[in-house]
Amino acid sequence: MSGREDAGPKPAGRFARVELSLIRQINALATPLSTNLGIGEPNSEPDETLHELARRAATTSWHYSANAGNPSLRKKLAGDPNEVCVTAGTQEALYAIFQAYVDPGDEVLVPDPGFVAYATLAKLCGAEPVPYPLQPPSWDLEADEVLRRITPKTKLIIVNSPSNPLGAVAKREALEAIANAGPLVVSDEVYRQLWYESEPASMRGMSRNVIAIDGMSKSHAMTGLRIGWAIAHPDVLKPVITAHQYIATCASVFSQALAEMILDAKEWNASWLERVRAQFREQREVALHAIEHELDVRLEPPPAAFYAFVPVPSCDTLTFAKTLATDAAVLVIPGAAFGIQGEGFVRISYAAPKEAIGAGIERIGRWLRAAGR
Repeated sequence: MSGREDAGPKPAGRFARVELSLIRQINALATPLSTNLGIGEPNSEPDETLHELARRAATTSWHYSANAGNPSLRKKLAGDPNEVCVTAGTQEALYAIFQAYVDPGDEVLVPDPGFVAYATLAKLCGAEPVPYPLQPPSWDLEADEVLRRITPKTKLIIVNSPSNPLGAVAKREALEAIANAGPLVVSDEVYRQLWYESEPASMRGMSRNVIAIDGMSKSHAMTGLRIGWAIAHPDVLKPVITAHQYIATCASVFSQALAEMILDAKEWNASWLERVRAQFREQREVALHAIEHELDVRLEPPPAAFYAFVPVPSCDTLTFAKTLATDAAVLVIPGAAFGIQGEGFVRISYAAPKEAIGAGIERIGRWLRAAGR
């Protein structure tokens, strides 16, 4: 065989700077003995009502829905069904939006620290991700930090409140300033139902230039069912629906039916969300107590989501996280996965049983003490 044949097919050039996320790389190091404080997946379990709704949803039509989703579900989500595209999770919503709007040479403003997908999706479109910093310890979203980075090349601004990996919540005033800055804004609100003291503001409807995305993955522990949606002015949404058609055709009709039944069960749904918030509130307290006593770090309680972003005595957090995975059998995500501002921190997910949270953080502390850190 020639050297060319030995090399095998060459991947598309747009994947030259793209690999599996550090979140997935760290989780690949898990063993049966590992305590996993890395994955961003709720540990809430469906109750009997949710199981019954799922059984009922399984008896509905298994045929295609409209590309944008069942009109009845879309109407429940936004009133006007023309303002909604139901997607295979918020990740697919993001991908469809980027495909619909971002060209090579464009710029996309992304939070730093911020969810790993934002910058990667920009790169896949041939665009340049431009980070705007969120500063510790409060990690407040400062509108000026975003607005002064807008250039004629800016095609999208990504906002994530509540934040992954920070659990931080943006103030309404900052969100309104960004919504009316000019470029199209994508507001990732998938954690908006997981709050502890006061409900976070939504960017939905703040201007014609906002696409708000949300779903039931985090709020209803439905990560594997891949159900999300994008809400925007119909004209803004039209190319997103076209992109979505060629990516997924339509979201799972089973998941759409289940989502609609959940929304119809208003009293149960409100009770479910209260229980989930109470559960994560208890797990947050366990995590913060262990972080303070085992890692000697006192954090302000994150107001939403289920993450603690914890400073660690290492400037190379990737090596630190990999070492913890192999030597201490505990998984955390290196802050470097979320941008330059994340270096020096690790993301600890407290979406885990309380016993596992305490044991995992105790393992980190024991390893640090043994290493003289």
